Amino acid sequence: MGELQPRMRAGDRDRQTVVEQLGKHFGDGRLTIEEFDERVVRAHASVYLDELPALTADLPGEQAQRPRAARSRMPVPTAVLLLLLAVLLAWSLVTAVIYGAPPLFALFLVFMFLRHRRWSRRW
Repeated sequence: MGELQPRMRAGDRDRQTVVEQLGKHFGDGRLTIEEFDERVVRAHASVYLDELPALTADLPGEQAQRPRAARSRMPVPTAVLLLLLAVLLAWSLVTAVIYGAPPLFALFLVFMFLRHRRWSRRW
C-alpha cells in the first residue's frame, strides 16, 4: 500500500493485499468466520486507502511471525561420492567374480546412474 495519504483512492491490489492478510489471520485462528466475512466485505467496499489499515489494526503484523529456521545441509563433495561409488562398484565386481554370482549390485548402480542421468536436466 505504500505511504498512506488521506483521501487517496484505494486500488484493487490494495484491497486484495488486505484480504490476503485477513485470510492468513483467519487460517491462523485469530478471526472467526463472521469477523472474517465482515472485514472482507468492508475491504472490498473501501474507497480510500485510509480505510484499509483499520481492518487489520488489531491483528499482529508480519514481523510478529517467526520465520522457520532453515536446516543447514552439509555439502558432500562430488569427488567423495564418486570415489565411494567406484569402490562399491569394484567391490561388487570382485565379489561376483570370486563367488561366481552375477554382479547384481554393480548392475543396480549402473541402472540408477543411467536413470538419474535420463531424468536430470543437469546432464
